[in-house]
Amino acid sequence: MLREGKVLIIGSSNVDLNIYSNKFPIPGETVTGGTFVQSFGGKGANQAVASVRSGSKTAFIGKLGQDTFGDQMIENLNQEGIDVHKVFRDLKYASGVAFILIDSSGQNMISVAPGANQKLTPQDIISCKDLIQSAKTIIMQMEISLEVIQAVLNCTQQKEITTILNPAPFKPMTLDFIRQFDIITPNENEITQLHSSLGLSTPKEGHLIEKLKAININLHEIGISNIVITLGNKGCLVSTPNDEFSYIDAIKVEAVDTVGAGDCFNGVLASYLTRSKKLLEAAQLANVAASIAVTRKGAQLSMPYEAEIQTQFESLYGKTI
Repeated sequence: MLREGKVLIIGSSNVDLNIYSNKFPIPGETVTGGTFVQSFGGKGANQAVASVRSGSKTAFIGKLGQDTFGDQMIENLNQEGIDVHKVFRDLKYASGVAFILIDSSGQNMISVAPGANQKLTPQDIISCKDLIQSAKTIIMQMEISLEVIQAVLNCTQQKEITTILNPAPFKPMTLDFIRQFDIITPNENEITQLHSSLGLSTPKEGHLIEKLKAININLHEIGISNIVITLGNKGCLVSTPNDEFSYIDAIKVEAVDTVGAGDCFNGVLASYLTRSKKLLEAAQLANVAASIAVTRKGAQLSMPYEAEIQTQFESLYGKTI
């Protein structure tokens, strides 16, 4: 059942061309015997599907080509129940495509041709101002330009909207830019890149969690707010400007396909924050959802529904959502 409040996802939508095989080829090698599957992906669209399936009203803003892939993606998002009335179409550039290799352990290698995704403009965003200001939570990634992201932030000023940046794939950004977000959700590599790009001294080598805590303290001290670091099969770390740290251990599962797991986490995190869950509990729920997603093939196809998340959460934490 859909709840009050709206999640707005602004980002990319791709058609994923997946090959599942026993191993990744090395340069110059051909690996045969794989299985091909066409599916839907893109960080933004993945997060939108994760959000709507976990029970929140969800809208998506992005740009697709005026082509068959674009038509298919619009139809798919519509079928999921996502508001797509502000998805733009580009007459010149093709829709985004991702070529994905997945090995027998579920790990992946991805090459993306972003196409029309990167043609979303600040002017497009200005035309979406009413939709943006109607949201309770907004999440963006970095498969769109920094100028577009800033245009969205400009529309949210003086509004009570929770803004989340998933800095993936990482791009250097100024401190003033990143300070504007309520929450950032990097993975282990992205938080390290961010820390280094801001000219901060790298902590001494040590235990992973202690090293990440030291990085987060440095970032909080210069004005970066809440940080949720996703750590794949090592769980996640939540920290606040009050130096409150909460490590959430990974849920042990047999991974089949890790494509879209981070997007699942982000979409579900935004979904439960929109329904007034505290950051730590929203992250616990997102961690549960991602653990379900990696046991299935495909990006959007693997996103769990609210009932599945609730059942798993109750079995682990002994309480209802």
